[in-house]
Order: sequence, then structure tokens, then C-alpha cells
Amino acid sequence: MYKYKAFTLTEIFVVAFLILLTAALVIPNLIEDNRKLDTIAKWKDTYKNVEYVFAALQVQATETDNIAFKKAIDNNEKESVLFDILTPYLRMETEKLGDNYKISYLNGTKVKENELFYINNFHKTNSGKIVGLKWLHTPKNISDKLPVALMSIDLNGINKPNKWGYDIFGVNIYTNRIEPIGKSNDEFHIKNDCSKKGKGLTCSYYYYIYGGQLN
Repeated sequence: MYKYKAFTLTEIFVVAFLILLTAALVIPNLIEDNRKLDTIAKWKDTYKNVEYVFAALQVQATETDNIAFKKAIDNNEKESVLFDILTPYLRMETEKLGDNYKISYLNGTKVKENELFYINNFHKTNSGKIVGLKWLHTPKNISDKLPVALMSIDLNGINKPNKWGYDIFGVNIYTNRIEPIGKSNDEFHIKNDCSKKGKGLTCSYYYYIYGGQLN
């Protein structure tokens, strides 16, 4: 009659260790994948809402709004005018967010004051998102080929990490349309920037257009 050999204590420990090691390697990746899928879904939904808002503004723009922009003597005043126009649509709080809210790139480096994507005008929405606006230096003869302003949207609110491409995404605002920041025909650049070693700026375009997938 065949006798079954019992597992030794060492063998049990080895099997248990291998199971725990596999779980330690797989579970974090599954959690991160689920987080990324959830973020992509939120960003797509948010962008569609913002796109609808700007489409509505194109139709409902008033002469008062145009005069307010013309009277604005610098970029700060133009940002304020744009905020005033967008506030009822995006349900933003009128009080500006304090200086304790700081953002960084996906690779962890800080956004410096002299850089294009440095924004210091942030407002919180009723839903908890944080919207930032920056009026860009544009030529006197504004065309629809260059953005006049950019908008950042922190889907996670004040909760960290507050990083471009992780919980912060952006929109280029033109005179006649909006586009996700990072639009490019260079697939390698898009994927490389939307990675832990990149700034995360192209994630706004990458996630919205391709859902994070490129051939």
C-alpha cells in the first residue's frame, strides 16, 4: 500500500514564501492598473464636460465679455476675466486657492516659475476638483493656430500627489476650440513623456484619444 509522504516544515515555508512573493509582485500592479483605468475614465468624462462648456460659451459669448477681455491690461486680469466667465459653468469657488497647493511633473520634478506649465491661479470646484488657468503671452493678432490660455484640472483635488499625468490633466484653449494638452503625431514622444521618467504632459492627449494604448 502506497504511503503518502508528509510535507516538511521547510517545504511549507518555501511554498508560502513563493505565494506571498507572487502576491507582492502582482497585486500592486493590479491596483495601479485599476487606478489608471479609473483615472482615464474620469479624465475622458471631465474633458467632455469642459468641451461642452466651451461650446456653450462660443454660442453665448456676450459683448460684455469681449469688452472685459479688451480692457484687461495684463495676463493676470485676463485670467480673472476667464475665471469669472467659467465660474458658473464649472461651479468654481470664487476664492483663490492658497499657495500651499503645489504641482509637479510625473517624474517628480517641480514645475518652475519660468516654465510654460507653471500656474499660480487655482480655484476649487464644488465637486472637489481643482482648476488652474494661465493666460499665455500671445501676439497682438491672435489666430486660431496658437492657444491663448491653458487650463489644468486636478481630478483628485488637494489630495496628493498633484502630478501632471497622474491626477492633473490639461486643456489648451484656442479662440475657437479646445484640445487636450500634449497633442502630437510622434507616438514615441507621447508614450515616453507619459511615463515615470517623463513630465506627464502628453498624458492629457494620450489618455483621452488613445485610452493609454498606442501601437
